[in-house]
Amino acid sequence: MVEDGRIHVAGTPSIAVTLADVADAARKVGGDIRGAAKGDEAIRVSELFDGGAGGWSGATHVCFVEIDLETGLVKIPRYVVVEDCGEIINPAVVDGQIRGGVAQGIGAVLYEKSTYDDQGQFQAGTFMDYLIPTAMEIPDIEIHHVETPSEVFANYRGVGEGGAIGAPAALCNAIEDALADLGVRITEQHLPPARILELAGVIPTLARR
Repeated sequence: MVEDGRIHVAGTPSIAVTLADVADAARKVGGDIRGAAKGDEAIRVSELFDGGAGGWSGATHVCFVEIDLETGLVKIPRYVVVEDCGEIINPAVVDGQIRGGVAQGIGAVLYEKSTYDDQGQFQAGTFMDYLIPTAMEIPDIEIHHVETPSEVFANYRGVGEGGAIGAPAALCNAIEDALADLGVRITEQHLPPARILELAGVIPTLARR
């Protein structure tokens, strides 16, 4: 295991060597995985990743928010996604996947949460208790495409991941930026109105389990 710059056998942290020691030994002894490197070359690694035979979709998200510090409500006046899933076959399906993914991300931050009582009973068994965003809460999502071509035959790439994975981080960062003048630091994902007001210092912070 590697912890705090030291390498040890799992379960025996008292017997360890530092990463610096390993690097120094490699420089002196030489012989990397190719069997010939000496000195600094023994610890120098250079790799190039080009996606290989296939690849993942990639996306950049930009989220703008407005926060009402009387209610804790977060509005999203503009949301922009630049997506690259390769050559687009069906634009309507691709845009639908992106918008659906962004909606999932917004739901995960502002609405949805699974809670259980002390007996392990689920406390959000209906949509009256487990909130999900509707078309009224999801903003217009501005989408731009970058189509990186590939010479790989049938180079299928997913596209929904580019929406669902980027959205929570983009939204949480936008909220933190909007509250930056209050010294707020966001280190969690679920941010309903009450939590926004707590972070902003408008209401006291309640203990959570």
